[in-house]
Amino acid sequence: MKKVIVALMLSIFGIVNAQEVENDSIKPIAISIDSLQQSINEHQLKFDALNEQLSPLQEQVDKMSKLRISGYMQVQFDMFNYQDVPTSSGPLQLRPGTSETNVPLTTNPVDVNNSFLIRRARIKFTYQPIEGVTFVLQPNFTFSAVTLKDAYVQLNDRWTNTYQLWVGQFNRPDYEVEFSSRERIFMERSRMSIILYPQERDLGAKVVADFMTQYEIPLKIDVAAFNGNFGEGPISNQIADVDSEKDIVVRATYSLQFPKAGLGIDFGGNGYYGKNTVFADGTYSDVNSQPFDAKIGDKLKKQWYGAELQVYYDILGGIALKSEFHRGIISGTAGSAIINNNPSFNFSGEREFLGYYVALEKNFGTKFQGGIRYDSFDPNVKLSGNGVAVANDLEVHTWGFAFHYFFTTNTKIGLGYTMPINETSSTIGGIYNNDIRNNTATLRFQVNF
Repeated sequence: MKKVIVALMLSIFGIVNAQEVENDSIKPIAISIDSLQQSINEHQLKFDALNEQLSPLQEQVDKMSKLRISGYMQVQFDMFNYQDVPTSSGPLQLRPGTSETNVPLTTNPVDVNNSFLIRRARIKFTYQPIEGVTFVLQPNFTFSAVTLKDAYVQLNDRWTNTYQLWVGQFNRPDYEVEFSSRERIFMERSRMSIILYPQERDLGAKVVADFMTQYEIPLKIDVAAFNGNFGEGPISNQIADVDSEKDIVVRATYSLQFPKAGLGIDFGGNGYYGKNTVFADGTYSDVNSQPFDAKIGDKLKKQWYGAELQVYYDILGGIALKSEFHRGIISGTAGSAIINNNPSFNFSGEREFLGYYVALEKNFGTKFQGGIRYDSFDPNVKLSGNGVAVANDLEVHTWGFAFHYFFTTNTKIGLGYTMPINETSSTIGGIYNNDIRNNTATLRFQVNF
């Protein structure tokens, strides 16, 4: 009986003790929850205050996310093999890059056969405020000037995803012209492109129809209208256009892809139709080399057609064959004092021309690439050899060689050699009895960002 009484008392004591323990544990938890809630409230206030501070910063970040900055710089060392060329305005040192790098001896009486050069230093700003709208601005810095390369607005068709409208200053539609200088293997564009599309860009508008996105048809058509200036942007007397004439350019390309075979073929055609206004009275010559009197305001023909082909084959790092062809009539007015002068043509009159190039480019793994190009430009197809009476009518064939080493993914070192070979004519005589010495070796360093 005593054992029962003791057991009963122990049980009662245990229950009572357990109740005391439970009561003691509930009280601190209640206090902790109140404290935690208070702490949360305090932190919430801090978070709210921080959000208010961060909101303007977030808006700035959102705006910055719509802006993309890219660019590249090319610095190089050129070694010239040049020859002094007598002209009506005085002797010139005939250096590479056609007449834009000719230097009158009166300006630099000391012969120069090598120099360092900042060839291109460009920063490209691309801003996309909303889907389908893009603004592009790209200045170019050289050692002596800052010029505007691109400045245009691009509007994309939201409904069919097929059409684009470009307005501003941008490249004329042409494969070699539109192919970025940062990606090109050869040091400069072909002689044909330099003469037909001086400075590559012009002020105008174009409509692009790309039928691939919506209709899966690899056809692209560009139709553009330009002021028709020879230079980019305002010319030397600070006017945007020199006349009311507009140049019309049409280009259509088609792309065939064979992924299993590692083969891609792009081909297309283009047409250019425009006129040049005469700004100086004088004696000009027509496509048959016959002289005629031209007066200020007269119109000269500027029109041609062309074709292009690019073949890519994925073998041993990749190989590409590229070619373009143009034929038509080019015109202009000679003399640097004449506004809207094409320095690469620099001739008073009209000429029927023929130009083309063929280039073979090859990658060697991921570190090396090289290429060979042969280009030809005949400014007057109606005359040849000794029948040519003026130097501007001489045909020029140019061999171009280039080899690049990729120091990093964004940095490459290139070695190029350009070898122009001009047609000879004893009728002109002098230095034109032989090939002019105007070869160039270039060591170029390029970095992209």
